[in-house]
Amino acid sequence: MCIRRHAAFLPLCLGLAMLVSACGSDKTVTDPSKEAAAVPISKEPAELSVYFPFPADWPEADFMKTFAQPITAKFPHITIKYIAGGKIPELLAAGQKIDIIFASIGASPTYLQENKLEYDISPMIKKHNYNLNQLEPTMVDIAKQFARGGIYGLPVYTPPSTIYYNKDIFDKFGVPYPKDGMTWDELYDLSKSLTRTDAGVTYYGLGSSHGHLAMMNQLSIPLVLSDTKKSTFDTDSRWKSFADNLLRFYKLPGFADIKSNQISEPHERNRFFKDRNVAMFIALTALHSPQELGNLNWNLASFPVLKDKPGVGPQAYPTYFYVTSMSQYKDQAFEAIAYLTTEEYQSARLKEGRFLTTSSNKSLRQSFGQNNPVYAGKNVKAFQPDQYAPAGSVNKYNGNGIGEFNTVMKDVVFGGKDVNTALREAAERINKQIQEAEAASK
Repeated sequence: MCIRRHAAFLPLCLGLAMLVSACGSDKTVTDPSKEAAAVPISKEPAELSVYFPFPADWPEADFMKTFAQPITAKFPHITIKYIAGGKIPELLAAGQKIDIIFASIGASPTYLQENKLEYDISPMIKKHNYNLNQLEPTMVDIAKQFARGGIYGLPVYTPPSTIYYNKDIFDKFGVPYPKDGMTWDELYDLSKSLTRTDAGVTYYGLGSSHGHLAMMNQLSIPLVLSDTKKSTFDTDSRWKSFADNLLRFYKLPGFADIKSNQISEPHERNRFFKDRNVAMFIALTALHSPQELGNLNWNLASFPVLKDKPGVGPQAYPTYFYVTSMSQYKDQAFEAIAYLTTEEYQSARLKEGRFLTTSSNKSLRQSFGQNNPVYAGKNVKAFQPDQYAPAGSVNKYNGNGIGEFNTVMKDVVFGGKDVNTALREAAERINKQIQEAEAASK
């Protein structure tokens, strides 16, 4: 499952401190906390072919400006070829070499593992004294879960976890703006006060992407267990409380007028950014572009928290850059992706408002958008939580869970089913899908 980037990432998502990287003519990737001699990286000229699955998210001009040009400026012996989209098996059959793949953690199983291009970079991390502590810890853990204890790639950027809100709707009804640190109960009260009809226009308090909220849930409930390949919707009682918390927002008067196929993320996003009849939108898939924002009178508030977990946001959903098993230039490819995680590189992109950081150095976040007028006066610190929740599950079947949780919402809100029944039936569908996929792969 891919999380959409935004045109501001450009466009979005969807960073990192303290890595000292290989650079110049004779410098090497080192960990400044150690004095061990680093192993020199080859300066042999290398063309690195970089593959990304979704060309609309990173058009070539944006990719070259954001990633390729900084790499080649830092390392003149490296050139970059960008491959946007296309089926990897067909590319490989045609003789195309791929040195680096970058993809969200949700898309990584499909594009990396299913094409048998994964490569454990643990020895390279050790060889070049790369310091994993410079990366946000849960994002390292996600990578290790994905690689079953190894590590295939480094996280370079992540989408926001925040609330965009339309100040004009709050002003229209005299309701105070949302605040950082709000609980879900406080968010519900705000939403309730803003879900109303005025002069023939129905306004809604909140829009969101239900499936992504489930995947990135703050309770760290796994969607699908990686060992048994079974859904947890019908076996983990926490799903009912999670669903009930979200469902109450969609049981408010007014939502009955929405068609059942229009409470999915694209429709909810459009109601907020285009129709402008939604007061708040929880963003989990992308930074939103100047084109989307237009003349909207907007600001940000931090992701809502659970009463017993203040300060804890959702799980992270980073995009990783992977060195492939087929690359003939693994050292140079590692050198390139390591540079993308340095404070030097990340700081510049953050100031431009290109993406959000994956660095463990939280002070970097404060510089986001400094050189981008779109974010002038905005509460940009709300883009990322003080603390990400630990990863729940990391496997290729999580995408099945995302889609089926959307169905749970529709079945309860529009179909009148009780939550337990909807969750049980969703689990049955997921398990059947997994069984069929497993059988087909044998």
